[in-house]
Amino acid sequence: MKRLFDFVMAVMLVMLLAVPMLLIAIAVFATSKGPVFYWSDRVGRATVLFKMPKFRSMRVDTPV
Repeated sequence: MKRLFDFVMAVMLVMLLAVPMLLIAIAVFATSKGPVFYWSDRVGRATVLFKMPKFRSMRVDTPV
């Protein structure tokens, strides 16, 4: 029963957040060149690295 509840809530949240995420993606794409997402390296369980997508907020040619 909990799994069904979690699944239904996840689907509802994806549907609710899809429009704002689409608007942010369009704004990032329209205001600068380059990819919409930035893939950040993060450390997970047992120190396993994984990549997490984030909306890009900096210019592509910014020095690191």
